[in-house]
Amino acid sequence: MKTFFRFTLLFASFVFANGVFAQQIEREKGIELYKQGKNNEAVTILEKASKQKESGNDAVVWNYLGLAYLEKGDLKKGRKALEKAVKLKPQDSAVRTNLAYAYLLNNKLNNAQDEINKALNLDPQNVAAYYLRGTAYLWKRKFDDALADADKIIALNPNYSSAYILKSDAFIGQFGNRIAGGSTARSEAGFLKQAVGVLEDCLKNCQNNSERQAVQEKLEVVKVFHDYFNRDKTNGTNQTLSVDDNTTPLKILSKLRANYTHRARQAGISGTIHLAVLFAANGRVSQIIVLQGLGYGLDQEAVKAARAIKFEPVVKDGKPISVVKIVQYSFAIY
Repeated sequence: MKTFFRFTLLFASFVFANGVFAQQIEREKGIELYKQGKNNEAVTILEKASKQKESGNDAVVWNYLGLAYLEKGDLKKGRKALEKAVKLKPQDSAVRTNLAYAYLLNNKLNNAQDEINKALNLDPQNVAAYYLRGTAYLWKRKFDDALADADKIIALNPNYSSAYILKSDAFIGQFGNRIAGGSTARSEAGFLKQAVGVLEDCLKNCQNNSERQAVQEKLEVVKVFHDYFNRDKTNGTNQTLSVDDNTTPLKILSKLRANYTHRARQAGISGTIHLAVLFAANGRVSQIIVLQGLGYGLDQEAVKAARAIKFEPVVKDGKPISVVKIVQYSFAIY
């Protein structure tokens, strides 16, 4: 009888161990699918794992399930899954950072700030947390705070290219803010020069980085606007040229509306994006930079719409010339 009882216990343990092993395999499969960008498949597997007794209290499952939901665009489910992950593993700085990201996407900026502070208390060298906080500051147009966080990241990891992009965007934002306040573009061109310097530093320091090409392209664009405003002796963006100047002004033929993104709609984002647009002498939109953005994919949609603008270029003394103008795109929830 004792022998049978012992065998039964061993058999039960074997079945349980197999069940746990199978769940671990499923979990790893779901994580790998997420990393491959196959978010629908990842959600299917990780959702199933989250409902299993053996893995339902696994913070890793809930963490990657939340991230997969966010990538799918289901911000509410993503946030709830990450809240569960933090509840299961409150001392994990990375998990709290992911929850902060979810709050940021849901436009819950105060919640995001709170989670970021907790993440940094757990790990003061968490560059992802600093980057999220800096991005939130940038979207809130708190440019000095965004610059401070970018500098902290660069001090911790000089190879972190996203920090240089964040810093350059903050300088460009300061430039746009001053222009919106009535200052001339030429007098504030120093901010663009600083943005150029930051991006050049990145090309020196960020070796073998996947964003290197994007940094190079951004540098070339910012240089174009810095050089334009630095040599321009007019008000730079919205000057009115009189008939006496023997100049035919820019004529916009068509300007499409920018699309409102699903992410922005879920987050309840509204406001106005300001772009500096170079209307080239050849009749094409040449270069664009975002002076004041909103995030949530709206900046990219505004740039996309601006690139499609049809126009007749400025003509001075019988020759077409290139000019920069500020173009605005407004977004509102109806």
